[in-house]
Amino acid sequence: MAKSSGKVSAFGVKDKIGYTLGDFGCNMSFQLISSYAMIYFTQGMGLSLGAWAIIVVLAKVFDACNDPIIGAMVDKRKPDKNGKFRPWILYSSFAILLTTALFFVDIRGLSVGLRFTYCLAMYCLWSIAYTSANVPYGSLNAVLTDDIAQRASLSSLRSIGAGVATVPFMILMPKLIYGEKDAATGISPIIPERFFWIALVAGIIGLVGFVLTYLLTTERTVIPKSTEKYEFKKAIKAFVKNRPAMGICIASFAQLACFFSIQVTVQYVFQVYFKNTDMMMVANVLMFAPMMIFIPFISTLTKKFGKKEMCTLPIIGSVVILLIMMFVEFPRTTAGGWMYVALVGLANGFTGLFTLTTWSFVADAVDYQELQTGRREEGTVYAIYSFVRKIGQAVCQGLTSVLLAAIGFDTENVLATTDKTALGVIRLSILIPLVGAVLMFAALAFIYNLGKKETLDMSQRLKEIHAETAQNADVQG
Repeated sequence: MAKSSGKVSAFGVKDKIGYTLGDFGCNMSFQLISSYAMIYFTQGMGLSLGAWAIIVVLAKVFDACNDPIIGAMVDKRKPDKNGKFRPWILYSSFAILLTTALFFVDIRGLSVGLRFTYCLAMYCLWSIAYTSANVPYGSLNAVLTDDIAQRASLSSLRSIGAGVATVPFMILMPKLIYGEKDAATGISPIIPERFFWIALVAGIIGLVGFVLTYLLTTERTVIPKSTEKYEFKKAIKAFVKNRPAMGICIASFAQLACFFSIQVTVQYVFQVYFKNTDMMMVANVLMFAPMMIFIPFISTLTKKFGKKEMCTLPIIGSVVILLIMMFVEFPRTTAGGWMYVALVGLANGFTGLFTLTTWSFVADAVDYQELQTGRREEGTVYAIYSFVRKIGQAVCQGLTSVLLAAIGFDTENVLATTDKTALGVIRLSILIPLVGAVLMFAALAFIYNLGKKETLDMSQRLKEIHAETAQNADVQG
């Protein structure tokens, strides 16, 4: 067991609730911006899909470059009575509230060039604030407990927090942001004036979640400080040789760049293909409901099968469903909409186990790197992983924007969308996730190398090393 600084309470329910609320706080901002910023700035603020693609790629690359820098800053910080990571989360949460609200200020009175500049600048500022909270929050998993099953449970709880934050956007946003249907086309335009107030309320609620994370969690797995000077370049080299880290990075990149594009394209599918934005309230929930079924069983399944084993094979089911969908011509009716929702929900369900355990994979990658190098570098490992995720998010929105423009979808004149273009929209919403599912399976099956036995052996070896190090430190003290 790692050496603990002072007497601390045992890991328990308070930590689990606090950790859950951390991703709730993150996603009250992240879900709003990742799912609705594109439609706000293109259909609301009058930027073209091409301009948005440039903005999101530049902002996400900037954001990704922040992650290793902030991760190194986090790793260099000495733990105090409040911990190493929790103070970062608390202070950064106020910046997230401010930048989230300012992101959705109505700027239609500015020139196109100034609108472009404002959007890019605010995206970058929000990214700094978000990364400053999210990197230490991601590192928190590894210091709350060193038990493998509990870490897997924390990862699923993190997904619950994200899911709870996502639900109000799924249910309420379609009612709040869309106006009455156009009489001639049946397409509903958005109401951009409402976005600022939605962002302000979401930011305040997220702030409460972060504060509760700070108050309810306890950092207890503290590794005795190494006498070796921290070197960022050395940490990077170790990461590149870290197969579990590389495997999880590629799988997560594929999921975010391709599979999760459905979260962006589904808005356009219901807006211009099914022409029924009212369905989105229930459809958004139903598409992710199958994944939620697994949440109570994550810890048990992890103990029985191991994370790699239980996550990899089900992804084949997602590939099969998406392949079938490519050859289905969905009727542009309510019944066709529900058929589409049901199949997407099943595809999400088959990748759900990976989604729910992603963060415990990262914690194991941290352990693997420590075992290989003798250094504990949670912040750096998580930050590089987060860097890859940000690039994946940039590719997702940038690629989706470019492909939508390529098939003739004009967000500045959405009411003029043709039937051919609408068909292209729904095809894209299936094809891009299909590519992602194939890549996810390949990364977990052939690159990630920690099966159940290897993970248990690694955990036991680290416990022995930590106990020996702590004992030596006590003797020297």
